[in-house]
Amino acid sequence: MIETEFNIGALHLAALDNQGVGKVVLGLHGYLDNAESLRLLAPYLQTHRFIALDLAGHGRSGHRALGAHYNQADYLQDLYALIESQAWEEVILLGHSLGGILASLFAALFPEKVTAVISIDACGPLTETEETTAAQMRDAIMSRHAKSRNKLRIVDLDDAVKARCKVSDIPAEHARSILSRNLTQDAGGHCFWSSDPKLRTKSTLRLTEKQAESLMRAIVCPILFIGASNSFKNLETVFPNRKGWFLNAQYEQLVGGHHIHMENTDDVGVLIRHFVEQL
Repeated sequence: MIETEFNIGALHLAALDNQGVGKVVLGLHGYLDNAESLRLLAPYLQTHRFIALDLAGHGRSGHRALGAHYNQADYLQDLYALIESQAWEEVILLGHSLGGILASLFAALFPEKVTAVISIDACGPLTETEETTAAQMRDAIMSRHAKSRNKLRIVDLDDAVKARCKVSDIPAEHARSILSRNLTQDAGGHCFWSSDPKLRTKSTLRLTEKQAESLMRAIVCPILFIGASNSFKNLETVFPNRKGWFLNAQYEQLVGGHHIHMENTDDVGVLIRHFVEQL
């Protein structure tokens, strides 16, 4: 995988690219992760052109303009602009967690552009009830105001790894590889976050269950959902409840935590390779 960059208007998106010659597989990482989290899957996609993106504000990609924030619809706008700029007629979308949600949403909105979706430890959008609307909007406004006053601070990678492992089930070695791509250094060797602090603000408004269902029913391509046996996402419970939303979906559960594609790479990679080769 080599470093590459795509320019979509005023925004640049960094990526890792295997420079393959087959159909394009776009890798979309999870919340606060980056392209590094998907690197391990590259050997299983050698018959395709595999591009693992850093979403806007993450890793080495550019940040949104001052005053702008990070909404799911804006990531979908970025994805549309990228596909159009590269004149890719169809792509396979491979996403983990947030990336899996984005992949399914994009496939719903632009079915003509998506050959298939692979969603790792995500089964459609996160939802909230209508009754939580005021609380969601209030919390979002307050969190965004707090981050608008964020100051640059030196980051100790070891401390950052420990902090990440405390709030997730990710092994330290995997947390380190991801976090390293989210850092930059100054001339004195001091580390700072290259990822945008505004990523940690709360969503303005989540979809309702009915809205999510309406969108997922618009997907026409095959979808492979990969669940993790030890993940807080509990896809083994979520998928049966949402199975009827999808026209052509299959579910496979493997042993591992939320970052199962890093923890149990071979099982996940072989499953993905078999899926894309059958398309």
